[in-house]
Order: sequence, then C-alpha cells, then structure tokens
Amino acid sequence: MGLLSAGMLEAVTDKLAARAQAAVVTPATSMLTDNAENGLAQYIDANSEDPDLQAALLSAAAGCDRVALNGNLGRYLATALGQTTWGSLFTAVNAYVRSAAGGGYETFGAYLAASGAELHPLASEIARIALGAGALVNGSAVVGAMHPLMNVADFDRVYTGEMGSLVDDTTDAASADTADVPIFAGDDEVVALCSRSRFDTIMLDLSTLASVDVGLHGYYWNGAAWAELTLTDSTTGMTENGGLITFDAPTDWVPSNHDMQETAALLDGDAEEELYTVILQRTEDTVVTPPVATWIKLVPEAITNSEGYLFGVDQPPLAIVQITDTNECTVTPVQNAQFGRFVPPGTANSGLKLLAMTAIDANVTFTLGYVDHEGNAATKAQTAWTTPIAAGAEKVLALDSGDTGLRSVDADTCAITTTATSGVFAVVYSAYERTIGSK
Repeated sequence: MGLLSAGMLEAVTDKLAARAQAAVVTPATSMLTDNAENGLAQYIDANSEDPDLQAALLSAAAGCDRVALNGNLGRYLATALGQTTWGSLFTAVNAYVRSAAGGGYETFGAYLAASGAELHPLASEIARIALGAGALVNGSAVVGAMHPLMNVADFDRVYTGEMGSLVDDTTDAASADTADVPIFAGDDEVVALCSRSRFDTIMLDLSTLASVDVGLHGYYWNGAAWAELTLTDSTTGMTENGGLITFDAPTDWVPSNHDMQETAALLDGDAEEELYTVILQRTEDTVVTPPVATWIKLVPEAITNSEGYLFGVDQPPLAIVQITDTNECTVTPVQNAQFGRFVPPGTANSGLKLLAMTAIDANVTFTLGYVDHEGNAATKAQTAWTTPIAAGAEKVLALDSGDTGLRSVDADTCAITTTATSGVFAVVYSAYERTIGSK
C-alpha cells in the first residue's frame, strides 16, 4: 500500500483545475455573448418600448449581464470555486494525508513540503477555500502553490478601418508572425480595441511607420457618451516604433459594443457582446504612408479577490522596459508577484523571460534588478540578447546564484547596454514550474 505521491496528487488536481478553469474562466466571453443575446438588458429592450422604464432599468440590467467581466471576475471566481463539489476533493486528500495510512502528516502543508507536490494556481485557490487560508503553508513558507502566469494579453476583439464598415483584425493583431494589420489608412479611420479586462497600456509593433504624425486621439464609453482619453503616445503618432500608448483607466469606464458614429453601429453584429473598449482615431488629413502593425497587445488589470490578493488566474507582467537611448532605459514595474499566497515565480521550466514587444535593432544586455524569493535585493546581468530581436522574441532570464524566484522587479537597479535607441520588452512569467496535465 503506497502513500499519495506528488505525481498522483498533481495529476488529479490538474484535472480538477482544468474542469474548474472550463467552468469559471474559459466561458466568460461566451457567457457575455449569451447574456447580450438573451440577458436581462436584451429582454427589457425587446419587450418594452417605454423609455422611462428603459431609462430606469437598462443600466442595472446590463450590469448584471456583465458580471463576468474582469472588474467583477474575482468575485465571480470566488463564488464558482467555492462550491463544495470542487472543495470536497481537497477535504478528502487532507483527511487522508493526515491519517496513519496516508503518512500521518500534521498538516496538508507539511505533506506538500515533504512530497514536493506543486499545485496549479486554480487548484491552490480551491484548496484554500476548502481547507482554510493557511492550508498551503508549512512553518512560515508557502508551499506547493505554483504562481499564476504574469504576461501581456491579446485583445478579445480588434477592429480597424472606417466606422460603419470595420474589418475584424482580431486574429492578425494577436500574432507577430506577419505584418498584416494596416491601420489608419484614411482620415478619421479608427482602431477599436476590446477586452474583457480593463487595461491602461496598449502595446504594438509597427513594421511600417507613418510618414507623418497621424494625430492620434483615444476615446472610451462612459455609459452615456464617448469621452476622450489623455494619451501618452511613445509612437509619436505612429511615426516611431515606440511600442507604448498609455492612459489612466477611467473610473467611469463602461463596457460597450458600438462605434462613435451619431447613429452607432455594432462592432460585433453577431455576438453583441460588450467589452471594455478603447477607440483610437486618426485626425490628420493626409498621411502618404499609413502605418502597419505586426501585433497589438494589452497590459491587463490584475484580477484580485476582495482582500486585494492576486487570484490564481493569469495576471499582468512583472515589468515593462522601454529603451530610450543608447545604454538607457525606463523600467516600469507593473505587478509584483504574490509571494504570500504562491511560491514566487522562478527559473524552473524557463518561466521567467524577457518578451520583445517591438523589434529591437541591436544586441541588448540587460541587468535585472529584483527582490528575490526571500525578500533580499539582488541583481543579475544577463547574457547578450542578440539580433535579430523581432516582436515576439523571447529570452530566458537567469537569477543570481541561489535564488529560486523573485518577488518584484526593482527599477532602480536595472540597467541596459545596447546601441539601440528604441524598443520595448516585458519581464514576464510565461510557463509554470512543471508541465500541467490535461483534463
């Protein structure tokens, strides 16, 4: 009679995580589609022509239909993961490993530490809900809980062209393989960027630069009108491959699915799903050479629980690095790792990486400044990242000797050596510490 091995627990809980992920994460967009077609707001709109009733109820009804969006995803996840069906597996495992037959471990955390088992982040959430907040702690250290991935994300929808006849470029905008996203070909043309997640950073690689500043403006839907965003545009109107367009995410930002015409047209006439949308618009009359993008990404808002802790689902990248001149860069930390709930992301399985957001036309030697897994300040000069560095290229990060993970990126101790004068890359955690089994 054998004890519960790490491999057995990992295989079983991977299957549980896959089922939980299918239940609470994957359907979120399709659920929004169904809500838009069959939800509360649609019902009121289709069954009442009373403008007073619609004015009184539609906003609240639409809010119910959007409950799975990132702003509420933490609450949604907590409810979905908290069902006893998921938790009963961990209740049974906990009872077994603490029994004489299962090894007589004092706690579930002690079993994890002894066996070396590593749980998928979503499985870790289920374990905490079922067994208590300290279930994955042994002594004072978190054990067995792999950290969520931390990376840039694709937009759920990308539309380009003239309002009223927009082209769906979602697939092309998600891939850096080909320069195939022509943008702002004519005056007043737009790029509509739609996401389940709120965001404040748009990242893009330009294969063709605009011949002149396109006069970029950005807008968001505040529930009553399209309001203008104050953009910080490192592309200088698409004339430089600066990679970043940022803004402060508005507190009154409301999901939408229509363009900015006086008689608004649906962005997605089939699904009618409402997503957090930013519309970028060209205002320059004459642009002889319009820009072309290879890909367009976003930095998503973190998904947290009611206490502000990161949930065990994909999260924003650790940092963004912008090359500003020869041997100079600006490092912007985005999201610290959640070391109090998960094992800090480390170099096992080559999970920590640099990800090129734009093409970079020279070798790059980056020194990573960071706080290590134990909370100590550290630096590590990387080996040279050699050209060609195309958008989407990756470089595996090394940590200082003895360091198994990092808690955060320290902008003040990062440095760069390069002859490139522009370019953007992200510090990401894009692979779990071990291979995740399938359902």
